[in-house]
This record gives sequence, structure tokens and C-alpha cells, in this order.
Amino acid sequence: MTKRLLIIAIAFFAMLGNIFAQNLPAKKKEKFTYTMYTRVYQKRLMEKPDKVKDTALMKLANSYYFIADYDNAAKVYEILYQRAEEKPEFDVPTEYNFRYGQSLRAIGKEDLAKEKLAEYLSESAANAVVQTTRVYELQDLREYFSNLKDSINLNHFSDFAPTFYKEGLIFSSDRDTGNLHRYRHSGTNKDFLDLYQFESDEDSLLLIKKLNFFGNGINPREAESTSIKVDESTATFSSDGKTMYFTASNFKEGDLVRDNDNIIRLKIFKAVLESDGWRIMDDSWYKNQNGDKAFNSDGYSFANPALSPDDSRLYFTSDMPGSKGLSDIFMIAVDENGIKGKIDNLGDRVNTDFRESFPFVSKDNKLYYSSDRIAGEGRLDVYSVDLNANGMAASAPENLGKPVNSEYDDFTFIYDSEKQYGFFASNRPRSNDSGRKKAEDFTDDNIYAFTAECLNPKTLTGIVYDKTTLLPLAGTTVNIISDDNQIIASTFTNEEGAYSVSIDRNKNNFVRATREGYTTVEEYLEINPCELRMVDFYIETNCVDYGTDLAKLLGLDPTIFFDFDKSEIKDVYKDELDIIVDAMELYPSLRIQVNSHTDVRGDNDTYNQPLSERRAKATVDYIISKGIDSSRLKYKGYGETKPVNECVDGVRCSATKHQQNRRSEFLILCEEGENCCY
Repeated sequence: MTKRLLIIAIAFFAMLGNIFAQNLPAKKKEKFTYTMYTRVYQKRLMEKPDKVKDTALMKLANSYYFIADYDNAAKVYEILYQRAEEKPEFDVPTEYNFRYGQSLRAIGKEDLAKEKLAEYLSESAANAVVQTTRVYELQDLREYFSNLKDSINLNHFSDFAPTFYKEGLIFSSDRDTGNLHRYRHSGTNKDFLDLYQFESDEDSLLLIKKLNFFGNGINPREAESTSIKVDESTATFSSDGKTMYFTASNFKEGDLVRDNDNIIRLKIFKAVLESDGWRIMDDSWYKNQNGDKAFNSDGYSFANPALSPDDSRLYFTSDMPGSKGLSDIFMIAVDENGIKGKIDNLGDRVNTDFRESFPFVSKDNKLYYSSDRIAGEGRLDVYSVDLNANGMAASAPENLGKPVNSEYDDFTFIYDSEKQYGFFASNRPRSNDSGRKKAEDFTDDNIYAFTAECLNPKTLTGIVYDKTTLLPLAGTTVNIISDDNQIIASTFTNEEGAYSVSIDRNKNNFVRATREGYTTVEEYLEINPCELRMVDFYIETNCVDYGTDLAKLLGLDPTIFFDFDKSEIKDVYKDELDIIVDAMELYPSLRIQVNSHTDVRGDNDTYNQPLSERRAKATVDYIISKGIDSSRLKYKGYGETKPVNECVDGVRCSATKHQQNRRSEFLILCEEGENCCY
């Protein structure tokens, strides 16, 4: 342990010194449980912080956490994580981030709490997919736009990428309206994609009109006729409707830009609304000194921008370095001056080895996107995840299911979470409404409207079992805890160990199972109002039975005290024995029997038996030398009769395995026939 870490630990535990300043009165009976290490290691950390094992620190931190001593819990978790930073081989389990974060939140350290909770969310249950309990109903667009004069979803053309804008939509299409002649790709013979908007005429009828762009080499007087001979699609707008980010073929000053492989990549452009239309900004907005230089870099595609509801983050799709699959969804901070900070990959909860694209963020801070990951309904399916305060995924991905998802490509999903309706595009076959015989003729991209109803069952169910016997535990307390550590609901398991409790899935909660004589367990429940949840618990007893090994109870197992053919206790193991002494000082009624053993080497068992007895006596003598009354100690030698591994007579074993059998055990003694936990 470094000097810095040692100073922190000493400073903390110096405050606890008064706890141990006076001896505890002797009791005829004391309650020995698996939480006794809390008191033992409090004392140990105060006196010799660098001698406490990592596993003991973990138990101590959890003990504080589960008794709601969040101040001390946070301090021990801090030491634990500092150790992990200094020891690459030591990994702190994922759930400790959650407990550390909750402890920090409880004592008012909100910024650090958010950081640890974000780490927990990004590391846990990353690849699970849940099925939605929302009910979606597809409806014809004309039900939403009864005053729509022009046509949408034209036969033989693609209409997709709907975007909310004012009271209507902006979408992308390869139709070609408003020009005297049509611009087509020389390779595909299809029209270039352009962005179109619903606009009202003098009779309040909605007309479809191509957006007018200018700037970046495009003359505003020519914009309507030239229409930027590139593909335009997937737009997103600032909350005031005056700034737009959109996808287009890479161009600069009116000319297409090709990379070193002669490929025209997709790029994200920024435009601002002016009296003549949308003025396209030059590249200074993403090449500012505060932005990540990898954004919109040549040689890779950047597409499908989506702003967060507060305009502070820009989500997008790219195949840039750092992508897990063919394309990933990324995020970067943005303000009126452009991008800022570094690009963040949204991580394993969103991105897979396949293709993720077309992000959209709803007002309730949920990210919708499309993926062709395995086990979907078809090719591209629509998924969603909740976003945390840092803009990262905070829940397992949810497959929206049918009828939104089909065996075809379903994408560019947008949703008004307040009005519970939205739009998406799909290349599924449309109904044959023009006299054609083959539905396959209608598999162009088309926009569909939908309404959504969330069932939100608001019920959590599960069963609590004994981890050892696997029997259900009736009468176990199950609490629902809010993210500020307040109990907001409580129930008990029935005779079958089952529970059912009402919860609000629109808030962060966690569920905790507690029972006298058992170790408390809990599970985090992320925000997901439409996800059914069942949480079963398998809890361990923390009562100490007659003959329990105190060394194991205190995390000292395996503890090897002796060299071959020796009964002297080596200095390197005296620190371990001192922890046994600490426990006996803190629990005056604690009595133990020291059992010592040998390996099978040596002349024979006649020699090894007295050797083990000498080892047991040496162990007891050391404990007595530290001030423990001899009446509380017994000892016995077992020779080579109780090996802990396969190393018996006639079996070749390594020196390391033989050493595992040269050990002492510290069995807790109770009154005859009595359990030590009562």
C-alpha cells in the first residue's frame, strides 16, 4: 500500500478509535454472526490498515452499506477502489460501483455518485434484451394529417427518415418535385434523396415542399433548381427549430469530396434557418478547438444525427475506429458553437458486432435506434434503451416487437412520449391498392404512423430462497428503495416464499431482501415503465454453527502457519493470528478450539501426530501471549488424518499442495448442543 493510501486509511480509522477505547463487558451469551468481521476489521484497519486483505475490505464496506452507515461505507469503498487502481490484478465486482455510488449519494457527493453509478450501468447486464409490454397500433398517415393535400409514400419512390418539425414532419425522399428536370444517380438511375417539409397553404392544407438549402458553395438563387446534387436524409432540429443537423454526401464549396479510395462518404452538416431558407455552415462548427478531431473525419462515414431534448448532446452513427460492428452509435457534446469534448461510444448495451444506426432521443430521455443484431424480428429492428444523466445507456435494450418490427427493415423511428404517437419507416410490403398483382412491387421505404400505449404493470414479483437448501423462505422482508435510499414500499414473502409489490417503474429503484440471520441482498431496477420484472433472491444464512472455523469467518482461509517438520509460527503469519486475537478481544465470551494438521510426508503418522499437537499448542501459546485467557482456548492435533486435498499417502503432490495441509483451524465453541446465533 502506498504512503498516500496509508495516510487516508489511518486518518479515517483514527476517528473510530473511541469505539474501542474501553473493554466490552463480558456476557454469558453473545451473538456470533458472519457480520462479526465488521467490528474485527474496524479495529484492524485502525491499527494496521496496510495489513487488511482486499476481501476483508470488501466485506467491511458491504457491512456498512447494508446497515445504512453510508458515511463509513463510502470511506471504505474509497480505500477499496484506490487499492484496485494500484493493483491491476485486483478487480472490484461490478455491483460495488452501485453500492459505492448509493453511499456517496446518501452523503451528498452527487457528482462522484453519478460517476460510479454510470460505471455500474455500463458494466452490468450489457447484452440482455427485454421484450416490450407496450401496445403499438399502426395507422394510416391520413389519420394524422387529414388536411394533407399532396401524397406521401408514393409508389416506386422511397419515403423515410421522418422528423418532428413544428406541427408537421420533415422527411427524406427520392421523389423529385418542383424541378423542370430530374437529377439521377448515374450508377443506380434513382433520384437523389432530398429533404421535404409539410407546409400549410392559404387554405390550411398541408403541402409537401423541398427544403431550400444554400451556403457552402451553393448559391441561394440556384438552390431550388440545383438542389445540391447529393443525397440528403435523417435530419434533427434544435428545440427552437432554428438549427438543423442532417446527413448528406460529403461535399465542400459545392463540390463532392472523395476519400483516398475514391468513395464519397456520408457526413453530418449543420444548417441555420434564415429568411431565404437553410444556410449550410462551413466545417468550423466541428473543427473548433474544443471538439474531437475524429468527428466527420475523412475515410469514414458520419450520419443520422439526433439531438438530445436539451440540445446538449448529438448522437450519430459511424464506422469510425472504435466501432464494435459495421456501424455503431456514438455521442458527443454540442452547443451553439459546435461540438465539444470527446466522442463517446454508447457501449455494449447499444452496440454489437452487427449494425446499429438511426438514433432518436425522445422527450423522456429514451434512445430509440435500429439494429440487425441476432434474435430480432427480421433484418433491422427498432430497439430502445433509457439514458442516464450522462447520456449513456442505463437499461437493457428493449425490442419494440410487432407490429413496429417485422421481417423486413424497420428504422428511423421517432416517438412523442407525451402524446404517445410517432412514425417510422419500413420496407415491408404495402397493401396492394393500385390494381397490381404482386405485393413485392410495393417494398420501397414507406413511412408508417402509430399510437403507443404503455401497460406499465407497476408490479414486481419474485421468490426468496435459502441459498443452501433451496427451500423458499416465508416471512422475508422485501423493500423497494428509492434512489435516495428511502424505503417507498415494503412487503413480506408468503408461505411459498413469493412476494408481489407495487412499484413506479418511471423512477430508479432497487429491491432489497432482508431476513434475520441471513445476509442482505439487493438488485437494481432501472427506469423502464413498460418492462415486466421478476426478481428471485437466493440468500445465505449468516448464523454461526457450533464448530464454524473462525479463520474462514474472518476471510483468513486458507492460512498456512508452518514449514515442513516445524512447529514454530513464522513472523509472516503472525498478522493473521493477530486478527483471531482481535476477534477474541472484541467478543469476551468467544471460545475456540485450535486444531492443527500436518501433511503426509515424514516417517509415519506416529511422528506426525505429536508434530500436529506441538503446532496446535504453539498457536494457542501465541494467542495467550497476546492477553487472551487460556480458559477460552483448547487445542488438538490431528496429524495427517484430515487433508484438505488429494495429497494422501502414495499420491505425488507439489510442495504448494502439501503446504495447504500444514495448517491450523479455529473452531468456535458454544454451549453443548447450542447454535451460536440466537
